[in-house]
Amino acid sequence: MSLIFNLINIIMGLIGAFGTYCWGNVIKEVGSPEVSLKFFVSLFSNRYYIMAISSGLFASVLRFTVLKKMGILSGSFFLSLSSIINVLTMVYVLGEETTRRTWLGIAIIILGSIILRTQ
Repeated sequence: MSLIFNLINIIMGLIGAFGTYCWGNVIKEVGSPEVSLKFFVSLFSNRYYIMAISSGLFASVLRFTVLKKMGILSGSFFLSLSSIINVLTMVYVLGEETTRRTWLGIAIIILGSIILRTQ
């Protein structure tokens, strides 16, 4: 059972990374949000937007499955590891800048996950 959850965690992280990559490309291609018909047409017809929405929907289904099987407390910490992969994608693929506070948050998430798994 643990192997299955580890695989799901890796899949969730990859889906999150893919979604982050897609959202970054949506912003690059569509530009800043504005309330206009032209903006909404270009947004809804953008391939990266469609992929980002689809990956988010698929990730939500996996997330609910994990929470149902593991319980809220264990599942929440388990799924928080996918946030780390999102941040790494944001930094190394999209070139976003981070602070020490960001890296401290990642360290706290990892530590919490390790503590929860050892109980």
